[in-house]
Amino acid sequence: MTLSAILGHERAVRQLRAAVTTGQPAHAYLLTGPAGVGKGTLAHAVTASLVCDAPRDGDACGTCAQCIRVAAGTHPDVRVVAREEDRRDIRTEQAREVTRWLTLRPLMAARKVAMVADAECLNEHGQNTLLKTLEEPPGSAVLLLCATDASLLLPTVRSRCQRVQLDRLPAALVDRLLAERDVPADVRATVVPRAEGSPGRALQLVDDPHAPARQRMLDQLGRLGSATAADLSGVAQALGRDDTEVALETAVSWYRDLLALVLEGPEVAVRNTDAATALRAAAGRAAVSQILGALETVCDTIRAVERNANRVLALETMLLALRRGERTAAPT
Repeated sequence: MTLSAILGHERAVRQLRAAVTTGQPAHAYLLTGPAGVGKGTLAHAVTASLVCDAPRDGDACGTCAQCIRVAAGTHPDVRVVAREEDRRDIRTEQAREVTRWLTLRPLMAARKVAMVADAECLNEHGQNTLLKTLEEPPGSAVLLLCATDASLLLPTVRSRCQRVQLDRLPAALVDRLLAERDVPADVRATVVPRAEGSPGRALQLVDDPHAPARQRMLDQLGRLGSATAADLSGVAQALGRDDTEVALETAVSWYRDLLALVLEGPEVAVRNTDAATALRAAAGRAAVSQILGALETVCDTIRAVERNANRVLALETMLLALRRGERTAAPT
């Protein structure tokens, strides 16, 4: 993909296109924005432009030997650093290796380009390793860091990079991108509001293996006040293992929608469009204080799970507390 083909990030594209056109790119860029919004796509597009033999208006030609190798993932002057599947962080040795690699002379292109995906996954040692390159950049090297949460990077790393901000895309554009991939209209209507401006998240939701778990949680939240303890225990047993995260995420989105309906009225757009009828019914009997308390309960459960609490027990305790809050708030 070329820079000109990237939609919805015009400011970021102009910034990077100008760097390619002048032939004087910064030695390091920090691409930041929500997960799935297109940071990796943009990084690959500008990489192709940076090594292309004959870029036109900042765009890679797509036909020269450099572009062909970048597209195939075989260019000797392009390196991608990513977190290994079985790890939560990027190994320090990976940072050391790419730092050494960047000091070598290019083999084919005029410059070398290294991309670091999920740069916030670099631990402090790994980030300090990159500082050598950031402080004394080789003349032919460009480093592209992609991060969802730039605050997790050291201030010394952030300050030595030129910032490129990618924002959430309009819902209409996300819908268009899905339509171009032949996603049916009824699926798009459910997925786009939940994607929150992230095409990558939207595509994940189209083929979401956790969709049944989400639907079960929505159904249970819609009839929480009348549920028995056995009902809630059954839901916790079913969802409290592999589907815990999606159950908690669903609960957060339910109460966010509910709060919007209570505060802004029944015509406000909700993220869970497939549960709109149940949400509007729940909004008619909900109080703001009860919804805020419910959100606090869900967030407490998320923190407990992150601290390795028993997932089934944590989910069951949460559901019982949510039911108690709803029954207490219900009019008599």
